[in-house]
Amino acid sequence: MFGLSIRVLRVFGIDVKVDVSWALVATFIAWALAEGVFPQLYEGLSPFAYWWMALAAIIGLGLSIILHELAHSLVAKAFGLPLKSITLFVFGGVAQLEEEPGTPLAEFAMAIAGPLASVALAFLFGWMAQGAASIGALSALANVFFYLSMINWVLAAFNMLPALPLDGGRVYRAIVWAFTGDVSAATRSASRLGVALATAIIALGVVWALLGQFAAGLWWVLIGLFIRSAASTAVYQEQMQRLFKNAPVRDFMSTEPVSVSPELTISAFIEQYVYEYHFDMFPVMRDTALVGAIGLTEAKSAPRSSWATTLVGDVMRPVSEANTIDAAADAMEALSKMHKSRLSRLIVTENGRLVGMIALKDLLDLLSLKMALEGR
Repeated sequence: MFGLSIRVLRVFGIDVKVDVSWALVATFIAWALAEGVFPQLYEGLSPFAYWWMALAAIIGLGLSIILHELAHSLVAKAFGLPLKSITLFVFGGVAQLEEEPGTPLAEFAMAIAGPLASVALAFLFGWMAQGAASIGALSALANVFFYLSMINWVLAAFNMLPALPLDGGRVYRAIVWAFTGDVSAATRSASRLGVALATAIIALGVVWALLGQFAAGLWWVLIGLFIRSAASTAVYQEQMQRLFKNAPVRDFMSTEPVSVSPELTISAFIEQYVYEYHFDMFPVMRDTALVGAIGLTEAKSAPRSSWATTLVGDVMRPVSEANTIDAAADAMEALSKMHKSRLSRLIVTENGRLVGMIALKDLLDLLSLKMALEGR
């Protein structure tokens, strides 16, 4: 989902990251607040004061989103759900879980925690605005607190719309799941609501653009497209969890892996293996011992002029946790590892021995076939 992101702090063992897209959007919002919104709402202040207010508002907004996502994260950890990080990105923030909640109660509690945190922040900033307003010298700060109070109310209300991937959609899914006992049906219902909401948001954005509010209209169209994509993907992700969770890697691996000798030249490797099999990673075997892995990245690390003399063993990648997985491991763990390492294939081992290969394409093809057979 994200591009370049930078870790800015660590809270309760959770990494908080800022995606470059958030920095760009935050800069734009700060400019809009300093040059347009605050001068219209609060006349008579200096340009410096407006920019100071805009900077304070952006910092407060970022902290509000982090606290919103942190509430999700802490509840998730309380239910034993492993958590990767919180990332601020172009459309707000997201807590990246390693796996989905396993019960309706966990889903409901985790989903509702974010909006409740935003409501609490709305009250807190409102109280701080009243306190600052009572001190005449702090009127500019009071305006910032009032703005942050309103933003948190909006954040809570928008997130409670009953459609995936918003918090309200997860609350709705938890309720349907609890009553029906069918998480797949609940996910499909919440996904349809998400697509419907996204379509309405896109239509609203188009209308605004046609009425002359092009920037605002474009922003809502982009939000609508993001929600529509995420809502459509939710069913796919749930099916993936159902198919691969608690299923061992050995059930999905190829049991006849194509291996490469470390004594092979890169030229021969390209001609005899890459062009022949079209794989982007091969295990490297010396006799019966697994000694490494090689793909296009490793091959290209050597100058092309030296490919005829450079050996696979000279450029291969060492065997590590990033490119191997145990045959008894959960297939969802394999998918997670592929995502983290940005690999489409993993070497499957058993007691340190090569026993197979597992490919992302094969897993996704199987998932697509299963969904097609079920008419989804």
